[in-house]
Amino acid sequence: MYCPICFNDTLKIASSGVVKMTFNGKAKSTSQFFYDLKHDQEKDVLLKLDKVIADYFIYYSSFQNQDPIETVEATSIDFKCLNKCVINVSHKMNVIGLVFTKTMLIDSLNRMSVKYKIPLKLKFK
Repeated sequence: MYCPICFNDTLKIASSGVVKMTFNGKAKSTSQFFYDLKHDQEKDVLLKLDKVIADYFIYYSSFQNQDPIETVEATSIDFKCLNKCVINVSHKMNVIGLVFTKTMLIDSLNRMSVKYKIPLKLKFK
């Protein structure tokens, strides 16, 4: 990935950190989870992903007027530049495809939307 400071292809995700999830641009304080790429197996990441999505969908299911969930973002600030650039915490990078796959995310969203009766109209870039 390209570093937002030096613009070189030297940006790498940290081996452990936090993933923040947003749904239609909104999130709860619990809409995040810790990852450890050295120790987490795919099933561990999937359980964490399911837990965050279920938690938000339980909360969202209590809303009277539910807009369909169209956008879901998974970002982290836990990246390092190999050139040792100081990266501002406002630079949030997409982790879909790095911590978990897009397929894992869509499968989890579909399962939880059925379980909690949340309408989905996903629009991924």
